[in-house]
Amino acid sequence: MGSVIRFFLFFILPITVFILWIGGYLTPRVEPGYAEEEAKKVVKLPTMVVEPTKIGETYQVDGSVVSNNNAKVSTKLMARIIQINVKEGDFVRKGQLLAVLDDSEIKQNIKEAYAGLEELAKAREEALSGLKAAEAGYEFARRTYERFKNLYEENAVSKQQLEEIETKMIGAKAQVDAIKAKLKQLDAKEKQVKAKLKYAEIMQGYAYVKAPFEGVVIKKMNDVGDMAAPGMPIFIIGDQNLKFMSMIDESLINKVNVGDTVEIDIETIGKRYKAEIVEKSNSIDPMSRTFMVKARLPQDKELKPGMYGKLKVQIGEGEKIYIPKTAVVKWGQLNAVYVVDEEGIAHLTFVKLGEEVDGKVEVLSGLKPGMVIVASEAEKACEGCKVR
Repeated sequence: MGSVIRFFLFFILPITVFILWIGGYLTPRVEPGYAEEEAKKVVKLPTMVVEPTKIGETYQVDGSVVSNNNAKVSTKLMARIIQINVKEGDFVRKGQLLAVLDDSEIKQNIKEAYAGLEELAKAREEALSGLKAAEAGYEFARRTYERFKNLYEENAVSKQQLEEIETKMIGAKAQVDAIKAKLKQLDAKEKQVKAKLKYAEIMQGYAYVKAPFEGVVIKKMNDVGDMAAPGMPIFIIGDQNLKFMSMIDESLINKVNVGDTVEIDIETIGKRYKAEIVEKSNSIDPMSRTFMVKARLPQDKELKPGMYGKLKVQIGEGEKIYIPKTAVVKWGQLNAVYVVDEEGIAHLTFVKLGEEVDGKVEVLSGLKPGMVIVASEAEKACEGCKVR
């Protein structure tokens, strides 16, 4: 009998109590019915209806400032660079000296040419003096021959005497001809030396590298001590007629045309320009699927070739949602607004924001047209508050 009682007390009874507790029979029960709703806090705040704004649809693309005309400045002289007077970014005038090359060998050639001309001048002077004497001798021999010829016809001299005089006259004539031939050789040699001198002086001019036009040094290709080679650029000079070049997506080839006005932001100097598209490529780059456009930039000394910027062009019209910045509240790292429902209850709604324009901010997602939001003093609102 005792074992039955113990079995009941220590096994049956605890299990029964556990089952009754699990079923909720040992705890107070809430009677069925409607719970009284907690009173909402009433806040008086300005509200507004979210409405879309029609704006021009803008396409934005990166680009850079380029010169309308770029010149690769080189030399026709193979020589070492001994002086460079400019650096990248410098403005230069037309004819300004950019670099100097070693022209010592050319100077030596010029010196030798002048020495050769001096020697030729002395040889010419001697030849002319000899020619004068030879012509005088020939003239005397000719007159003597004419006199002896007349005497021979009168049988006053022998034929042998006449032939001797004739031989002397022919010798004198040969001497004159020889000197004249030498003078012609001197003339020819003088022309050769002068031609070499002129060529050397021209080549010496190539030792002084000058700017072909007014512009800016875009790139310096060599340094002092480098060997300059004919046809190899030492500098790249760009003129001051600047343009902005961008590569536009091929889908817009019929929407962006010459004559369109675009907006260009140059972030480096913090300036914005209105520019006209003046060039457009009608071929598509098969690698990037883009086409090239160039817009003319105004004259501005702060603009330099190579500067980075952004080109914005209007390609149509679209709608965007803008709300006052005062409607936005911070929730940690997130942005949110309070949306007021039909019963006037405020609900915190997270939004994604875009650009700011004139005290308003673009809403990319989170709101739809027709919604009512708290327009200002949003920090006074709260989740579940009644707004009036």
